[in-house]
Amino acid sequence: MALVLLGISCVGGFISGLLGVGGAVVLIPLLLSVPPLLGIGELEIHTVSGITMLQVFVTSALGAFIHGRGGNLHPGGVVAVGIPLAACALLGAVISKYVHADVLLITFGILVLLPFVLLPPQRHERIPPRVEEFSPHRGGCIGVGSSVGLISGLIGAGGGFILVPLLVTLLKFPLKMAIGSSLGVVFIGALFGTVGKIATQQVVWAYALPVLLGSVPMVHLGSMLCRKLSSRRIRHLFLGLLAIVGLHTWIEILLRLR
Repeated sequence: MALVLLGISCVGGFISGLLGVGGAVVLIPLLLSVPPLLGIGELEIHTVSGITMLQVFVTSALGAFIHGRGGNLHPGGVVAVGIPLAACALLGAVISKYVHADVLLITFGILVLLPFVLLPPQRHERIPPRVEEFSPHRGGCIGVGSSVGLISGLIGAGGGFILVPLLVTLLKFPLKMAIGSSLGVVFIGALFGTVGKIATQQVVWAYALPVLLGSVPMVHLGSMLCRKLSSRRIRHLFLGLLAIVGLHTWIEILLRLR
């Protein structure tokens, strides 16, 4: 099981650094499906959400640091979104213990589809403003942070897969700055979400440690690649990833509900 978890986490870590999604959007369906497919056991959704929250905490910290060095992280926006997100992530993590597994999975499946509506196509590649030239709306930051925090705590994902489109669409972040800032925000939320998961004994350390070992080096590689790609290419990769994850998740949901 440990080697399988290590391999899965390499994929999640790379995606985290490249697209600012924390990696859980990939890890959740892979952790649910790959072990039983290989005949080595089955992980329950509450166990998976505990593992992914811890993974998101570590990889988002490293990814945010790397993106920040490249000028693609807005510190003021990270704090304004991250503080309400953190408080609501803690609440969501505690509540998740009492929510039925099928409800958590369906919630995740619905959320994966939202970026297709929220992330519009870019007709022209614009020169993004520098960090010091950009000032997001404070009230909007609080609203986005609170809603994404509650969601991330419930499903065990850092919320980056829904946070990036919200930062771009509602708060007008340039895409690369949204990715870097998302990792900073996700780190704050994952810190408190991880506390909630550990306090309610939802983290199985024998599974979590191999996931962390695979994720850390790959998040660095993904972050470096993000800096070299165009915003249009990153958007295509982001939506392509969510299309695969969404299809897989809804197949899983339909099989469970049969």
